[in-house]
Amino acid sequence: MQKQWVRLLIGFAVLIAIVFIYRYPLMNLVFVHSIGCSHSVLSEAMSPDGQYIATAFERNCGAVTPYTRVVSIGHRGNQFDGEDDRAWVFVIVDQPTIQIRWSGQGQLSVATDGYSRTPREQRLKTTRWENVEVIQGQP
Repeated sequence: MQKQWVRLLIGFAVLIAIVFIYRYPLMNLVFVHSIGCSHSVLSEAMSPDGQYIATAFERNCGAVTPYTRVVSIGHRGNQFDGEDDRAWVFVIVDQPTIQIRWSGQGQLSVATDGYSRTPREQRLKTTRWENVEVIQGQP
């Protein structure tokens, strides 16, 4: 009986140690993914032909993750879904100002102004979404 009690105490101590060592990743997994992220639309721009809508939004997944600003493209008439990462064309960490504009038929220009930890060459997630070319513009 005493051996079982010792094993139980050791197991409990190991569990407590794991929770303290990995508290932030565990909180991220448990709280963020069970509750989800919030998405605040910052601006929208309709394509010249009216087929697409580009949406700049801020993604907030809680205190243990940084704010992320994202630009996504969707078909006109479809409801905005910030969780649909297949529509994401531009992603940047922190909260710089994002300007989106259609610079021509089938060409979306995304420009930022302000600090971000994301290097410029890593911000574009894709340079083409369906038949839309995505470029980084100057603010």
